[in-house]
Amino acid sequence: MKTEILDVQKLKKFSDDKRHQETIWSDDHSRISLICMKPGQEIITHTHHGNHTWMVMEGKGELLTGGKAQTITVGQIVIVPALEDHGIRNSSQENLVIASITAQGD
Repeated sequence: MKTEILDVQKLKKFSDDKRHQETIWSDDHSRISLICMKPGQEIITHTHHGNHTWMVMEGKGELLTGGKAQTITVGQIVIVPALEDHGIRNSSQENLVIASITAQGD
């Protein structure tokens, strides 16, 4: 394996129909997906068997977890423990771009 640099500005893609999610890197252990959401789009609440990490790359939105919502914005990293429900809604008027890091197969 070699060192890679991923350029989010070149990789991001948006869809008018629904959020765009694409795996931009993976190996035998983990996966990085880029999630691009226009205003009003969302990731419904769900769980994983392992930790789930989200890094906000652009914009702001609402993190939904434990029945509560809180604002997340550029530069913040969200670490969700295994089996905790979580989702994100783009409740702003700007695009939202998130890097999602999970264990492979989760």
